Amino acid sequence: MSEQTARVALISTDPVFRAVVKAVLLEPDAGFTLGLELSGPFSGFGEQEVQALRELDPALIILDVEDDPELGVRFAQFMAEQSPDRRFIAVGPGLSPDLLLEAMRAGMADYLVKPVTADALHPAIGRMSSRLVRPSSERPRKPGAAFAFASAKGGAGSTTVATNLAIVLHQLTGKKTLLVDLELQMGEIALLLGVQPRFSFVDMVQNFSRMDAGLLASFIERHSSGVHVLSAPYHPERAEVVSVEQVRRILGFLRQHYDYVLIDTSKSLLPSTLAAFEQSDMVFLVTGPDLPSIRNIQRGLPLIRRALSGNDQQFRLVVNRHDGGEAIPRADIERTLGLKVYWTLSNDYETVITSVNTGKPVVLSGDSRYARDIRALGAELTGLRGRNGRAGNAFRRLFGKANKPQAKEARGDE
Repeated sequence: MSEQTARVALISTDPVFRAVVKAVLLEPDAGFTLGLELSGPFSGFGEQEVQALRELDPALIILDVEDDPELGVRFAQFMAEQSPDRRFIAVGPGLSPDLLLEAMRAGMADYLVKPVTADALHPAIGRMSSRLVRPSSERPRKPGAAFAFASAKGGAGSTTVATNLAIVLHQLTGKKTLLVDLELQMGEIALLLGVQPRFSFVDMVQNFSRMDAGLLASFIERHSSGVHVLSAPYHPERAEVVSVEQVRRILGFLRQHYDYVLIDTSKSLLPSTLAAFEQSDMVFLVTGPDLPSIRNIQRGLPLIRRALSGNDQQFRLVVNRHDGGEAIPRADIERTLGLKVYWTLSNDYETVITSVNTGKPVVLSGDSRYARDIRALGAELTGLRGRNGRAGNAFRRLFGKANKPQAKEARGDE
């Protein structure tokens, strides 16, 4: 089977080491092509060297930092910021623990202490080859479906919807499902699921330059339902290190590894929230049938529409705590927002708040009205409801009769 080779840039002032690298890369199963060789010291790097690296856009940089370890690590950080998918193999003298930690954060997946022989370099090259080189006959995986959940006011219930719907989607399809808590300052998904995560979205950001499927698995929590969780950090101040571009790249990466990615976003229309909307197939706007919630959604819609390039087909308006006797009727909500109500969720406050306080999702706690509504929504999204709006025979008992009118309207809008 033929393979595509990845491009490599080699940076070293050491001619002996450069010769070792070139000999290893010339071997038939190396999987890499040397595209650029820079032999000058870091202190002499300028726009010419940086531009040459940009034009090559190497998947791997083999970096000799012996000339100036601190400057070499800073250069690696700079290059990683230019392309977070880029990988590094670094060599040099023994580093202090602090500098070695900085090197790893800069994306140096392997650090080899000089002198480096071909035998020592082979394993590092092999690990990079398995991560970066794909057989030419292998097609990239189709990205999984991404659903973002947002509400314009705290307490509207978007986190509860996202958490329970993720479990239902996994139960119905058996497909890999990931919950991402992008409410980075005050996220609550871990609380609702009763899990104590070891790592968070921020930890993944800080290690993304060396991320692959194996490393991803170590950052994910596994709930007893089978759903995977990427939590928000426990300490709110850690959210400050996350940029909009990092959100885009990480969500794109996660969609390559999961069939469903459900993203709970901030209650404010932060740049990170809008970036999550951009990366999603559907955006579920969850509101209560109350004036503050509806007014806030109305105020935020122009900004959301700009993020989605005006594509209203990506919106799904969900009215929570619906009991048919609201002060603001459904028709008035639709007229005010200019959006059809896609789904309604029953006003089942006691059941939901008990679920939150015990860390046991509603859909795992019995057959409440709210659970039936969430299950019916999952059936709609997975295509398991019949064309007449009813669940198929195998699922009728599970989904009941909830939300038939809304499901019909949703199909009419699409």
